Parts: sequence; structure tokens; C-alpha cells
Amino acid sequence: MDEEKLISQLTKGEIKLHEVEDLVKDANLATDIRRKFLEQKYGIKLAHISEGSIDYSDSINRNIENPIGAIQVPLGCAGELKINGGYADGLYPIMLATTEGRLVAGMSRGLDVFNSAGGVNTSVIKDGMTRSLILRTKGAKHTVKLIKWVESGEGLEFLAKAFSKSTKHGKLKDVKCYTAGRDVFLRFRAFTGAAMGMNMVTIAAEAAVEELIGKIKEIGVDAVLISESGNMCTDKKPAYINILEGRGVSVIADALIPREVVEKEFRVTPESVAELNKTKNLLGSALAGSHGFNAHVANVLAAMYIAHGQDVAQIVEGTQAFTDVAVVDGGMYVSLFLPSLEVGTFGGGTKRETQQEVLRLLGLYGENDSEGKTRLALAEIIASACLVSEINLLAIQSAKELAKSHYKLKRG
Repeated sequence: MDEEKLISQLTKGEIKLHEVEDLVKDANLATDIRRKFLEQKYGIKLAHISEGSIDYSDSINRNIENPIGAIQVPLGCAGELKINGGYADGLYPIMLATTEGRLVAGMSRGLDVFNSAGGVNTSVIKDGMTRSLILRTKGAKHTVKLIKWVESGEGLEFLAKAFSKSTKHGKLKDVKCYTAGRDVFLRFRAFTGAAMGMNMVTIAAEAAVEELIGKIKEIGVDAVLISESGNMCTDKKPAYINILEGRGVSVIADALIPREVVEKEFRVTPESVAELNKTKNLLGSALAGSHGFNAHVANVLAAMYIAHGQDVAQIVEGTQAFTDVAVVDGGMYVSLFLPSLEVGTFGGGTKRETQQEVLRLLGLYGENDSEGKTRLALAEIIASACLVSEINLLAIQSAKELAKSHYKLKRG
């Protein structure tokens, strides 16, 4: 169809934005038409939004609906970081997509300090994407029977088999039940290969529960499915269950930086950084009722999630992280515990052109990774970068240099 005619129809309200694909049979052309419609309607040229390398025929519905173009975010390389982990082992470029000045520069300084101290050590504690579903029973007795059966060996075996019917790569690890009367929340936790896996677990868990509803009738339990998401997962909301039980990858990153390195490079003492961390990150966060006891983990998570094609909204639970600083053997011991890093190296936003290039730069695009090693390596890299940036910021604040650093940007 003629472009101008379609734009005219959009203007008159005769067709809707999402209908353009069906009419032109080309998602990239449909993207151009929608953008030109907006340009004409609002009298502004969207020259930069029109530029990009995204193939909308692949990203439509997978990543976006009604696309009109792309938003660009500057991408910086802070340098390489030495990581000594179970899955990430070696030097890795730290890539940050951000519009916040000094974030990359601060990371660069931190990388030099940590590399001179031997790098960052990382360990994965837990791994498993979760999704909770709600079953409603006829009452308390039915609820108790249901919970006992689900959490029995027989129940877990049944659910694992039912779960596996809907996914090639997902494997059910466990199911925990929570209740407040007749409503039973089943929190599924599963291995997801290279994918972050939330959609995978949602689909497989719902299919398993549908089979469960028929099975539990044999023990006299009547139940119905209320919701395929019961908020005990917990996705994109601050929740202590993710701190206690973990969601996605739970990682610890730590390092011991010699005193002479701290005093020379950071121009502070280990004692001053440890004291500031206690007062700011622990006491200050506690007084504020925070779920996160850290300085600015969200900054690094957001920048790295954008750069590596992750679901950016999941920094909410990712920032529930704990920074620790202590004086050990005269040096400065630092660690960061991140109980809920929900990342993947295949699927979702990782397939988009620029993000895929960043993952391939790291050697971590998980196209053929059924064991999830690339995903766990990415989690260790992100955790390491967060620790570096945390300590660099604490050192800057301990030296009273934060305001000077930002003043150089001439903000305001």
C-alpha cells in the first residue's frame, strides 16, 4: 500500500498503529511509516530515532511492539578487569551503557586498583529462576494436604516430570509452598540453561500446576489456579524472599587490597573506608528501612544490563545487595553479596544487534550453551564490576572528593 495513504489513515484513526505490519507485510517498513506518521502529526523530525541497526522483522513482538525507531545510549569501555571465578576466569572488558558522567571514569580507576591487587574473586552460591503460582483450595484442611504432598518426594518428582514436558533446557530444582489460609503459593525454582528464563519457568510451571490439579484429586484435594504469578517470585519488586532464598544467580565477589595500594591509589586508609561503609551503607541504610545495603549498585547494574541485553527492570531486586569492608592483615578486605542477579546470555534482549556484539566481545553469547556456563560467567563479571565501583565510590567519598569530581562536569 502507498505510504502516504497509510499515514493518512493513521491520522484519521481509520487504522491502528499495530495494524500497519499486517497491511505492508514488512516490519521494517511499518516502523518507518509509524515514525513518519508521528513526525507529521507533531511537526518534528525524528532524525536520530530513525537511525539504528535493529532488524524489526526479528525484534517485533520478541522485544517490542509498534516500533518507530531506536533510542541510543552511549557505550563506554572502562578497561579490563581480572576475575578469578568459577565461571569467569581471566581478563574481561567492562562495558557500560549510560548517560551518567563519571561512572565509566570511576570504574576505570577502580579497575586499576583491583587489578594491581590480583583482581576480584567470585563464587556462585545459588542458581535458579523462580516463579510462584497461586492455587486456591476449599479450606485449611485441603491446603495442608496439598502442601504436604507437593513438598514430598513423590510430589516433587511428579512436578519435575510435568515441568520438563514444556521446556527443552529448563530443569525443576525445587518447589516451596507458602500459605495464608486457602490460598497456596507454589514457588518454583529451576535451572534455565543460558537464558535468564523467567518466561521459560512461567510456561513450564503453569503446565505442571495444571497437571497437579488433576493429580491431587486422588488425595481428596480440590483446588483451582488463581494466577500464574503470585508475587512471591518475586519479580521486579523489592522483597526479602529474594535476599533469603535468592532468585536468578546469587554471587559473592571479594578481594583483599594491600594497604599501600589503598593509600597510594585511593589516597585514603582502609580504616576510613571501612568506617564510612559501616556508617553509610549499613547504619544509614538501616535507618532508611532500605532493602539494599550498598552505595550505588543500581548504577552499574543498569549500565551493564542495558549494554548486555538484560531486562533492566530487574535491577530492582538486583540492588538488594550488601557491601562489606574490613581491615584484614593491615589491608582492606572488601566484598559484595548479590543474592538476585537475573541475567542471561541467550534469548530476550541478548539477541539485539548491539547487545549481542557486546556479549560476543566477552566470548559469552550463549547460543549453544545448554549448561548455562556463559550465564553464570556473566553474573560473576557483573558482580565483580559492581564491587569495583562500590569501593571506588566509597574511597572518593571517604576522601571528600565526590563534589569536586562532579563539579568538573559543570552540571546545573
